[in-house]
Amino acid sequence: MEVLAQEAKEKILIIPCSGIGKPSGTIGRLATYYIVEDLCPEETTTICLPLLVIGDEKAKQLVQKMRVIAIDGCQWECASKSIQTSGGKLLASLNVLRMYREHINLKVGSVSNLGPEGEKFTRIVAGKILKEIEKIRRKQDVQIKACGNSCV
Repeated sequence: MEVLAQEAKEKILIIPCSGIGKPSGTIGRLATYYIVEDLCPEETTTICLPLLVIGDEKAKQLVQKMRVIAIDGCQWECASKSIQTSGGKLLASLNVLRMYREHINLKVGSVSNLGPEGEKFTRIVAGKILKEIEKIRRKQDVQIKACGNSCV
């Protein structure tokens, strides 16, 4: 449990859509993996959304203790809703389908082959996630400075 507490204190948990069969779900997951595995592995982690859906206790504990970003694939917003239902506090929620409306000129392929423009859009989504991470960092820095050394 000590590792859980330490990870919860430091990392940002990113939970993407699990919309298998939908390109927007695939894009959300790939963007999350890009952040967690390549760009910010020391600062971020992820878990499988279905664990929250089935009420897995460890997953619920993570969501309740960590700073959480939801990456929703569509209008149903299953990631955001599952995080909130599990007692987590969302620091940010991004919706891939809404983001796509701003990039409608990109032709995203299928779930099994997003194509070059789908991959480009995945990087755009990852960039939006990075911006949210940066906002969380700035807010945390402000809170630490505001309370002085007494809370560090």
